[in-house]
Amino acid sequence: MINFPLFSELEAKRDRINVAFHKETEPQLVERLKQFGFQSVSEDMPGTFMLCEQSTGNRYLLAITRYTITVRFQHVRNGETVKICEISNLELNAHEMLQLIIRAIDSYLQYGLVIDYEHLQFTKLR
Repeated sequence: MINFPLFSELEAKRDRINVAFHKETEPQLVERLKQFGFQSVSEDMPGTFMLCEQSTGNRYLLAITRYTITVRFQHVRNGETVKICEISNLELNAHEMLQLIIRAIDSYLQYGLVIDYEHLQFTKLR
């Protein structure tokens, strides 16, 4: 008797989660990101958004890909780019994802610190 999942079962579970995310959660998340202040970068680049600091022009770049949501901070003067958040737990709901993204942006904006976003997304932001 097998008492562990097969790799194919793990892949199938991941794929079901990803399909559900892109079909159900992503549209809600995109709407909330726009309400927060993110703007689409281009019609040719769906899933890519940007938020600019008014005082400095520094940017927060967000990309929604097949398996992750990534937020990077881009310093305009020196061109430095820092990954400040990457959500790979696509089972989170749109509200939880937005909370995580806002916490990451606020931490970097206020203190220049990258939070432990990996831990937070698997503890559901407790």
